Amino acid sequence: MRSQIVAAALILALVPPALPFEARAASGALAHGGSYVIEPDATNATSAVGLWFRAPSAGYANDTPGIGRVAATAAAAATLESGVSLVSLVRSVGGTISIDVYPDIIGVTVVVPASATRRVVAAMSAAYFTPSITEDALKTAQRDAAVLLAQRLYSSDDLLHDALFAQLFAGGPAHQSTLPTAVPELVTMSTDAVAKYARQAFRSANATMTLAGHVDTTMLDAVTAGAPGTADSPFDSTLASPAHDASIEGKAAGIGLAWAGPPIADERAATALDFVSDYLFRDGSGVVSKGLDPTGDTYVSGQFITLHDPGVMLVTIGGSALDDARTRVLAAVRALETPLDAASFAAAREAFLYHLASDTQTPLEQSENLGWYSVEGSAGYAPSDAQGQYWKIAQSLDPQYVATVVKRYLDRPVVVRLTTAPAKEPSS
Repeated sequence: MRSQIVAAALILALVPPALPFEARAASGALAHGGSYVIEPDATNATSAVGLWFRAPSAGYANDTPGIGRVAATAAAAATLESGVSLVSLVRSVGGTISIDVYPDIIGVTVVVPASATRRVVAAMSAAYFTPSITEDALKTAQRDAAVLLAQRLYSSDDLLHDALFAQLFAGGPAHQSTLPTAVPELVTMSTDAVAKYARQAFRSANATMTLAGHVDTTMLDAVTAGAPGTADSPFDSTLASPAHDASIEGKAAGIGLAWAGPPIADERAATALDFVSDYLFRDGSGVVSKGLDPTGDTYVSGQFITLHDPGVMLVTIGGSALDDARTRVLAAVRALETPLDAASFAAAREAFLYHLASDTQTPLEQSENLGWYSVEGSAGYAPSDAQGQYWKIAQSLDPQYVATVVKRYLDRPVVVRLTTAPAKEPSS
């Protein structure tokens, strides 16, 4: 045990001093509606600007899977008054744009050289706060979504994630996938329907703008679009009671497990499950991950997903030794119902803090981190602020409390088995 503690201490000694201790995250209201969160670092040569919205990805009636993805992409592809689209502007300055769609939130993040930040702030706010969804932009978005849909068919983790959420939640955004099941459902989306969704979801009052890296609050003056109003409340989903196991077919076999966890309001319990996820499932260092045959093809991926209410602990398993890995996962979870000894827990907690810091170093990671926690209901709980609430809670965790949280939330999981479809008989 002593060697584990020494190893953790040596790892921490290697943490660069510029990990997210440069400045506290600050927040406020945008002049034309909405809010912002900023975490500046003047030593960085790049900046990340994000827009995050509370919006059900399958539409406000939860009956059009994929419309959130299509609308967000179309807004980025549409030509602005400046004569170029947001995507074209970002590419012209050597930046990148990512669009992340979840059941209850949509995030768009741009990373560019610091000199282009003001132009990007202006273009992003124009593209989303006053969206102009044209037929050409819609076609571009539909093609992009069709590619993602094709890729998803070969991702057992994505298929299990969606199926687990569908079983765990009886209704609401989390019950639906962020993409439809087939391309025709994308093609039939009309320009009017997508434009209507975009105007409601992406209005400035419903937005949180996040800035990280070489940024400062004067850049917010570039936001000229938008109108005051009220943000949507978080879009929660209804838990199934009871939730049933299921079996689905895919291109590869797999097993998924999910447990309903605490809401973001219970910050200590949520942090405890983040610790559990890191301790058990972190790639390369997690107890379960390290216990797998390194020469085999079996893997385990696990995370606690912090949501407004409730959060979800989700584990996906792939490879050929599925049932053995599932047994290992459940045994490791059960073992944590008994508190770890003090030395083992101290080493695991220090490793968790190191991983936390290493995962929130870049402007992109910081901006997305701030956006996620803001729209889920607690901007001050974002882990990227190492002087904020999250770190204080993480440092206060103890083995007895973690064991109590495991007993309370990680009892019986919902299980989904992904099987391969049987080969078709050749025609005679």
